[in-house]
Amino acid sequence: MKLAMLEVLSDEDIRLIHEATLDLLENCGVKVLGARMRSFLEEQGLPVDADTGVVRFPRARVEEAMRHIPAQFEVFDREGERAFVLGDGVSKIAAGHNAVFWVDSDTGETRKSTVTDVEQFARICEVLEHIDMIGIPVMPQDAPDPRATLLYGVKACVENSRKPIFFSTDRASVNRAVIDMLAAVFPGDMKSRPYGISQLSPTSPLFWEEGVLEALVDTVELDVPLAILPEPIAGISSPYTLAGLLTVNNAECLSGLVMCQLIKPGAKVLYANSWTTTDMRSGFALVGSVETSVCRIAGAQLARFYRVPSHTTAPNSDNHAHDEQNAWEKTLSTFCAVGGGNDLIVNCGMFATGLTCSNEQLIMDEEISAMSRRIAAGITTNEATIAKDLVAEIGPQGTGYLNSLHTLEWLRTDEYFMPRVAVRGPHATWAAEGSKDTYALAREQARKLAARASAPLDAERRARLEAIVSGFVVG
Repeated sequence: MKLAMLEVLSDEDIRLIHEATLDLLENCGVKVLGARMRSFLEEQGLPVDADTGVVRFPRARVEEAMRHIPAQFEVFDREGERAFVLGDGVSKIAAGHNAVFWVDSDTGETRKSTVTDVEQFARICEVLEHIDMIGIPVMPQDAPDPRATLLYGVKACVENSRKPIFFSTDRASVNRAVIDMLAAVFPGDMKSRPYGISQLSPTSPLFWEEGVLEALVDTVELDVPLAILPEPIAGISSPYTLAGLLTVNNAECLSGLVMCQLIKPGAKVLYANSWTTTDMRSGFALVGSVETSVCRIAGAQLARFYRVPSHTTAPNSDNHAHDEQNAWEKTLSTFCAVGGGNDLIVNCGMFATGLTCSNEQLIMDEEISAMSRRIAAGITTNEATIAKDLVAEIGPQGTGYLNSLHTLEWLRTDEYFMPRVAVRGPHATWAAEGSKDTYALAREQARKLAARASAPLDAERRARLEAIVSGFVVG
């Protein structure tokens, strides 16, 4: 059977958070800085304070809107083939996204990121079995126009991988340009067969900026799936307690989900979270703390309560090095994200509180993700796997397991996960092969895979992308 989904909230805990959320939305409200959205919400019958910009969301309207959200939806790749279903109970893993710095594979130094880095990252993602989707890993710093860094990142990913694209920005014009880019290369109807997912975030505590709201309206009207991802910081923009952090995230997320459903009932959305905790000794925000991992489980529970597909971030680490802390924070955050049942988990390849990427980290993170999914898959138990007849046939002190047909039949199945870079075997063998640690092995794999252009985009579609990017820069 599969691993039972991890839980940290009881039914009563969820009820308390839900009731507190509805009370906050109805009586405290959310500040909406966009006049266009405020007018729309007022037309929908929501109480709007024209002086403060605060919109209140009555309980009945929230509950009605939430009922329209699809419990699952399909996602397609660049060539129009179905890639996966979100909401089917199996966690999907995405690489990236939106860091700034890059660890150079040749020098080991952290430097500004480039478009070439994104191209190589996408090529690696294309061939990694346990990477299902690509978030734009960095905002490349050598882009000709700083306003269009995301567009150059999207272009590099689309040109080098067929996998679906996950993207986010706080500017409506950039958000629309990315959607246009995806539509320019997609052979089908993106409205019915989404190739990309957009992520937009309110600002904690409890308000929405105008540019983000403009992008939200555009995204929903164009039928692009949208993850509503609040980013409250414990003790800074939300209560310091984890239950308070969850409640602020819940209120902010539900406000966005409701607006989406009021614009277009049935819009494809995700209940998302990327909360951070605070090290009060330094004031630093943390994404890899054990408390954020506990909240990843809670977030998935709340999403299931609302019957909405969920999204969270992992593997996460706050360390600036590829070391043991990096490994334990990433492993715990990923396992909690997968074990909790989150539908889409984004951040492979990133570390240093999400500011830095490396190809080596991507390789190692894919391995962590694969192991987490293997644990969640559990143990298949039936007559064939118990193999009682084989045990009886070989009997006490028997030696026939190694060359039995049963072993050969199961050898290349998913019964065992075969790691790409984990060190296994005797010390003598390891030493003879150069005493390479996991990072060194990941570097070798990254160099090999980055050089392989396995899914290049044809010249005609490349030209369409270039026209959109060039037009945006000129405009």
